[in-house]
Order: sequence, then C-alpha cells, then structure tokens
Amino acid sequence: MFLPPLQKSWRIQLLLLRTALRRSAVLFLVCCLGLSLDAVENHQVSGEFLKQYCLSCHSTAKKKGDVDLENLPAPGVNADSDHRWDAIRQVLAEQEMPPSNKSQPTQPERDRIISWIDQLFDGPNGGLPTDPGWVSAHRLTRNEYNRTIQDLLGVGGNPADLFPAENDGGSGSFDNNSDTLYVSPLLMERLLDLSLSLVIKAKPERLGIVTPTASPDGTGRVESERRAAEQSLVTFLPRAWRRPVRDDEIQAQLAIYTQGIERSRLNHQDALRLCHAAALTSPNFLFRIEHSQEGNQPYALNPYEIANRLSYFLWSSMPDETLFQAAKNGLLNNPEGISAQVTRLLAHSQSQVLPKQFMGQWLGTDDLTRGFGPDEQFFKKAYDHKLRNAMIEEPVVFMRELIKNNGSLTDLIDCNYVFVNDLLAKHYGLPEQKDSKFVRFEITNGERGGLISMAGVLAITSRPARTSPVIRGKWILQELLSYPPPPPPPNVPPLPETKNDKKNLTTLRQRLERHRSDPACNGCHQRIDPLGFGLENYDAIGRWRKIGEHGEALDTVGTLPNGETFDGPQQLKKLLVARQDRIMQTVVERLLSYALSRGLERHDRATVRQITKNIAADGYRAQTLIREIALSLPFRYKRNPTIATSPTSQTTN
Repeated sequence: MFLPPLQKSWRIQLLLLRTALRRSAVLFLVCCLGLSLDAVENHQVSGEFLKQYCLSCHSTAKKKGDVDLENLPAPGVNADSDHRWDAIRQVLAEQEMPPSNKSQPTQPERDRIISWIDQLFDGPNGGLPTDPGWVSAHRLTRNEYNRTIQDLLGVGGNPADLFPAENDGGSGSFDNNSDTLYVSPLLMERLLDLSLSLVIKAKPERLGIVTPTASPDGTGRVESERRAAEQSLVTFLPRAWRRPVRDDEIQAQLAIYTQGIERSRLNHQDALRLCHAAALTSPNFLFRIEHSQEGNQPYALNPYEIANRLSYFLWSSMPDETLFQAAKNGLLNNPEGISAQVTRLLAHSQSQVLPKQFMGQWLGTDDLTRGFGPDEQFFKKAYDHKLRNAMIEEPVVFMRELIKNNGSLTDLIDCNYVFVNDLLAKHYGLPEQKDSKFVRFEITNGERGGLISMAGVLAITSRPARTSPVIRGKWILQELLSYPPPPPPPNVPPLPETKNDKKNLTTLRQRLERHRSDPACNGCHQRIDPLGFGLENYDAIGRWRKIGEHGEALDTVGTLPNGETFDGPQQLKKLLVARQDRIMQTVVERLLSYALSRGLERHDRATVRQITKNIAADGYRAQTLIREIALSLPFRYKRNPTIATSPTSQTTN
C-alpha cells in the first residue's frame, strides 16, 4: 500500500469496511454522490440492483457494521476518504465482498468499478505518471558507507559498524529510506576520528596525492607543497563527492590545509591528511545531495545525480570511472544511455549486492541474524547458525540467478527448482550435495519451489518453537499481495500456548478457530489463517512434515472468504499463481521503493501500474524490471517538497 499509517479511528473504520462492505455498495455510492454513469463506463445501475446489493445493508438508515456509504466522498477528494476507498478497492479486487453465500455481481461489473476508482485516484491524465515525488537528502547507510570507502580509498572492513543502528527495513521499508537516515551527535562525534584513520590506511594513489616539486636550492618549498595539496584535491574531491567540484569548494578545503600548516604546525603530509579527512566528513561525501531548482514543476536530475542513483541502486556504492565518464559526456541524458549503463552495471560482480540487500529486507529473512526466528536450544542439532546463514542466503542466490539470466519473476511464486548447498539439501531431504556452494536442483513433487517454501521465510514467520499460521498468512498478505490486515484490536490476548489435549481438543488449528469465533477477530483472521494453514506441512524451521508438533494429524485445508478452497502448499501456490499480476505489482512496489530510497505514495500508483504493464509484456523478466525502474519518471526526475499545482505532462520513455 502507498498510504501513510492510519490513525486509530481509521484503523477501526477499515476493519469494519473489510468485514462488512459489500462489493456492490460501491455502485450505490456512484448514484448517491450524483456521479456520472460515464465515470464507470456507462455501467447501468438500476434501482433493483441497488436494492439487492446496497440498500439493505449500508444505507444511512441501517448502516450495517456501522458503515454509512452515503456520506463517503469520491476517491481523490480528501485523504480520509481515500483510506476507505483503498479498502473498498482491495475487497473488490480480492473478491472478499459480498460473502460467497450472497448474490455476486459479474466480473465486468467489478472491473469497471475498480477502473473507476483507479482513474479518480490517478488524476485526469489517463493514469500516466506526472509526479516524481520528492526525496530528502540521502545519508549513506552503513553498508553504502563501507562499500564507498572500499571503492574510494581501497580500505576494506566494516568501518561504519561504529555508526548508530539504522532502520531495520521490512514491511516495504528498507534501511536506505532517506527519511530514516538522520545524523546524530554520536555519529558526528565518531566521524572525524574514523575519517582520519581511513585516510591513513588509504594508498596514496587513491587520495590523488601529488608529490611536491621544490626547486633545487630548496627555495619555494612551502608554495610547492601548497600547489601539490591543491592538485591532490582537484583529483580527489570530484571522486569523493561524486560530482564536478567548483574552484571555490576546492579553495575552501585547501584553507583547512593552510590552517593545519600555519596554526597547528603540521607538516605537509599530516595537513593534507587532515584535509582529506575533512572532505570525508563533509555532507558532500556523507550525503547523496541532489540540488533543487526553483518553481513547483518537476525537473530532470542532472547526469551526475542520475549516475549516483544508478550506482547506489545497483551497487550500493559510488559510480565507477566509466559511469562518471557517461555522466560527463551527456550519455545519461537519454533513455538509451541509461539503459546501456544498467546492462553494464548488472553484468559486473558489484551488482551481487542488490539481491542481498533487497531480498533480505523485503522478505524479513535478515532478521534471523537479530535473534528472531527458531530457538536453537529447542531444535538442538537440527538448527544452528550455519543452517541459519544458508536459509538467509537461499533467496539471495535465487534472485541473483534470476537477474543474471534475466529469468521470469513469476518463479518467485512457484517453480520446479531450488538452489541449495549441502546443509539445505539435507534439510530439505534432497540428495546429498558436496559442499557449501549453492547449486540448482530440480524439484518434481511440488514440495519446494518459490518463496513460500523457502526455509528462511518459513522460519522467520514461525514462533521460536512452533509454526504460526497467523504470522505466515499475514506475511503472504503483506509481502506478496500488498494487502496487510489492520492491527489487531486493543486488549486482545495472545493465543494460549496450550499443548495438545484430548479433553480440551486444543490443537493449534482448533485454538485458532476458537479465536476466530470472536467477532472482533474474525474479520481479519478469516483472511489470514487459511493461507497459513496451507503451509502447515512445514515445521518452524521449514522441514517437510506429515504430523503436527504434538503428533496430531495435519489439516492443511484453507477456505478463503470468497469460497476458494485449497489443500496444502502445492495448491496454495496455484492459488497465488492465479494472482500473479497482483504479486508482480508488489515486487514492483518494493523494488521501486528500494531504488528511490523512499516510501511510495499515492502519486506513485501510476508509475507502478505503468512499470507492471511494461514488464508483463516481456514475461516479467528481472532485468526488464530493473531497467524500467531506472527509466521511470520518479527515478529520473524530482520536484520540490511542495506538491506541484499544475502537473507536468512529462512521462517516461
């Protein structure tokens, strides 16, 4: 979803809408607001139809579920009504309303209403992207800092481990979100000492060091050293600050050198080191700064800003010399030049960081290293840090191969292969593998293949000592379908961890079904739990099983609110494949957010739909998605914080 977190009152309203709203109530709203029938493609809304689907439940007089649709403004009128329209669109798209035991409008009727909502949300330009959004100055993450220092100075290690902790990502938010990357006093306190130590470790050629050339008689030494310092900065600063540097900026840095010589009595080498260290503590290094232009209209980024966006998107590091030259030569001013650089950057080994950063945070599997997930003591020798690391690496290798081979992203939903090393092969009951290197292995029984059957995903969506259909079902809704349930009502007690007991019949499924009998819980759990039940063949560390934790027979049947029924992970994956368009849109949303270093907003809907349409035409190829993002309006343009009053007609190529 693109909207900011809701206030408590609106969370309650969304819960009521999602559990009580009928699909056809939207049609009633079209008439009661006096909207033109042309807005819904001349859909004929008769009085009998309204009486059958709307008036009996959601009129002002009855307000079933405390939902009064007569007073709801149309989409795009204000933010409050848009929150509810998001819920309306979602229950229509997911066919949750009306309930399966009620009369159903036809699919064309449903599609017309969804299209009408989208058009009103997207504005008058036919849904074409018009607003690139605004990104605040982006401070380098710890990972970006480490990789940039490596490429700039040739100094390895993880120096940014001294930085304060950052946002952990997850749920559509990544640690490179510029809005969460602040500069604390603690960070500034540590930065200068760190910068000095890094400069001392750097090789002279990486610093652009120019050796002073004094006259044979020794005269003019001070001036020759100053000229050498200036020439060093002329070489170093454009690389460190990742853009052309003005002469006044060079002179400002050179003043630090002069003060070190004259006031602190430093020798030439130490004064120059201080100068380089100051450059590394400058906002020009620590931030990815994109300069603003006057006015309220979107404007194009300059070539060096595009180069930085590309390199930090695909490499999590600074541009290399080839990318700098492409910016200098104007090759990044057009889609062809950008596309060529995307191809080149993806072919480089540096691009392997993209799936590592993206997959671990999107799926949440990186949290396995932070104390979440299975209890090692409970599972004893069946789960340890080596297996945990293999679980984290599996989806990374999977996505890495999709990108390398330009494979179809639909394989994320279901496929007939896995990538395993020796530990995972044993864990999955596959033929023995020789070493820790990941290899592709074909699957014929459907037990594996796709994200939902990966051990890391199954482990992070479990309790420490047992499975959790609730967490797993919520994960599918949130991370694959972008349909997160609202937060639980306040004061709802947790599910009791009661062991299986014949007298009380308290299997996990029975306890969940009893929990759903509470009307306050049923609205969400009827969507969440069935999806999780379909994964009960996997235990809390992702092993295949046929009986539950306490020896009970597994019941892996799930029934969705629209009446669809499935049994087990194989059929669950088929159900998800039928929703591949929605899941692919989720992948677009997540990767676009990562690439832009910001959360998505309502105005990004048009961009997401355009990219999704373009990659669908090419079989949802992985490299096509990355290229489409790099060519999109919000990647190549920006605006000032105030929303433009007259949207530009500029669109992506």
